[in-house]
Amino acid sequence: MDAVAAALRKAAREGLMPPGASILLAVSGGADSMALLYAAAEAAGGAGWRLAVGHVHHGWRGREADRDMAFVADHSRRLGLPFFSRRRDARGEARQFKLSPEAGARHARYAALAEMARASGSELIATAHQFDDRLESCLLARERRAGLAALAGPRARRADGVVRPLLEVSRAEILQDLENRGLAHRRDVTNGDLRLPRNRVRREIARLRGEHGPAFAELVEEVRRFSGARNILDREFVERVMPAIRRGPESVLADAAFLSSCPRPLQRLAIEEAALPFAAPGRPAMTGNEREQILKRLATGRDFRFEAGRRIRFERRGRVLSVRAARRQALARRRGNNSPAGSVMLGAVKESLV
Repeated sequence: MDAVAAALRKAAREGLMPPGASILLAVSGGADSMALLYAAAEAAGGAGWRLAVGHVHHGWRGREADRDMAFVADHSRRLGLPFFSRRRDARGEARQFKLSPEAGARHARYAALAEMARASGSELIATAHQFDDRLESCLLARERRAGLAALAGPRARRADGVVRPLLEVSRAEILQDLENRGLAHRRDVTNGDLRLPRNRVRREIARLRGEHGPAFAELVEEVRRFSGARNILDREFVERVMPAIRRGPESVLADAAFLSSCPRPLQRLAIEEAALPFAAPGRPAMTGNEREQILKRLATGRDFRFEAGRRIRFERRGRVLSVRAARRQALARRRGNNSPAGSVMLGAVKESLV
């Protein structure tokens, strides 16, 4: 059994892509997504999956991008799968939200995929991220001095229904799968642009792999170690901390005294998750320094008010820590509405982070 098919059978067996699920396959036409497309179509009968294909045209690369879309549409038709596509202006979104080209494209892509999932009636969105993507993410996170979540790379499951069943499959195994099937794939010429950070680290990984030295083995081990540590932390967060966090229409509330009693890694994750609904599109909710400033204030046990990035307000009053969009709160005051009406505590959040 090839590695891609084995990964999909494992995804069905362990519930990442449960039998009978309706799934939108995110297919760009590149090697990874073409392997996912054909292996999923082959496994769908046994797993009872209801599949659809989603393709995002990012509005750059001109006719090449048009050919990518036609290529994916043709293969979807061959397999008898419903095909959905969306056109987005990724550069425009990057300018609008002041993001890098990569971040702008990522923001546009996931928004378009979510739209197509709704249109197709799909409960899950399967992307073709694979093991080399985890290595790239780790090297980029190292450069940026990011935390555990970034160092561990893409998650197999996100709370918004995105799943990544191929994270244990290498790029080499994917290329071998395509060769065995006699399948072509599209090549993105921007992958050779070394001005893009991910392309630069991709070349570095290829160099390390080619040398067959200890540096590559150490990187692989490091990624697996970070991933394991994050999984443990995420599970502990869901079990211990999430019941102490409530979401309202305009705010997130938490038991401040309880959070103060938790280990620092859980506190950091709680602060980040509470702020996430109010983050600017495509951007983190706060800087690492801002997060640590909030934790310092939380540890004193006293009431405080802190604004992260002039966008998100953290405020402690007694046992309650409230998080909301600072601009909304300022607007409500200008209108003479000082009531905490959007801050009532709701039921426990159900989404899993792991």
